[in-house]
Amino acid sequence: MDPITQGAVVNVTANLKQAGLPYAIATGTSVTAQFTTVDGVTVLLGAMPVLEATAGSNWPSGVIVVPLSNAQTAALPVGDILMRVTVAGLTWLIPMEVAVLSDNDSALFPDKTAAITKMRTERLLVAASGALPSVTLTDEYIWGKLRAAESEIAHTLRVPLGPTTFFPLEPTAEEILALGGGAWGVDPGYDYSPEAFGYNDKWGMLKMRNKPLISVSRVRFAYPGGSGSSYDLPLDWLRMDKKYGTIQFVPSSTAFVAPLNAFVMQAIGNGRTIPLAIQVTYVAGLANAARDYPELLDVVMKMASLKMVEDAFLPQSGSISADGLSQSMSVDMDKHHDTIDRILFGGKGSNGGLMTAIHGIRLGVL
Repeated sequence: MDPITQGAVVNVTANLKQAGLPYAIATGTSVTAQFTTVDGVTVLLGAMPVLEATAGSNWPSGVIVVPLSNAQTAALPVGDILMRVTVAGLTWLIPMEVAVLSDNDSALFPDKTAAITKMRTERLLVAASGALPSVTLTDEYIWGKLRAAESEIAHTLRVPLGPTTFFPLEPTAEEILALGGGAWGVDPGYDYSPEAFGYNDKWGMLKMRNKPLISVSRVRFAYPGGSGSSYDLPLDWLRMDKKYGTIQFVPSSTAFVAPLNAFVMQAIGNGRTIPLAIQVTYVAGLANAARDYPELLDVVMKMASLKMVEDAFLPQSGSISADGLSQSMSVDMDKHHDTIDRILFGGKGSNGGLMTAIHGIRLGVL
């Protein structure tokens, strides 16, 4: 059964059977469908009528079709769910899968077909002449290696390779849908601490976990004490160093009134830390990697090519002889890895490579 595509208009088709045979549904029978979590505890989409007139239905053969709007599929979490179909008192529990809208979640290669073609014509052509002779590679295999290399580089550099929206709490289906398929993550918030206001002449400072910053849409002080204890800071109070991911609070023209309950006043007055009290919704990552860091795309393709060669389990050296002629070849993987490391971190006496270009100069104190 095909997965349900999150955020898309889909028709979910199910074949109902009983004792291994198609279950014939009589015209006029009440049929409903409901979507729940796998354990059946949480209802994701409430019971909805299933109509025989829906295109693709064949009730005498037990085939039903449940149409879902894009708003309904956006409300379904990615992963495994259950569809509960009820027909005249009988119930079928049908496992379903929810997938993301696009199979291309690459930040660096938005055109999947073009990326695969580029790998074949510019990278694998060289490898095929030496390390990978007479090897046929599928498009999905190449794409998988390209995505694996992209993910590994992102983890190594500790940076989102494309604009990524970070929410302080698990976002709602509407918030995810509003991103239009954009990448997102959860950054659970920052402790309110008197030490945060000890920098730079007591101006408050947050050091974000993800950088470089692109934009900030909300800074909320969420104190204990219920729904009336959350206050949004005016955005024109924010002073940001986007490269290094810092936000400072500098009061400006916009007035800010935040009545505090007794608990908060006591905590602040006593100089105590309030866990995860500062919740920030922001966008971070590389705004345009292809424009600003073209060597990043090059190193990802280099690593993807290397992963394919490594899958061949080639010996470091070997020879081929035929008709009195001989040819030798050698594959030194360590040298290729050194080339990638040099691009990422810079060679000896260099400026630090991509890591320094993205994060700036790092200083360690012993």
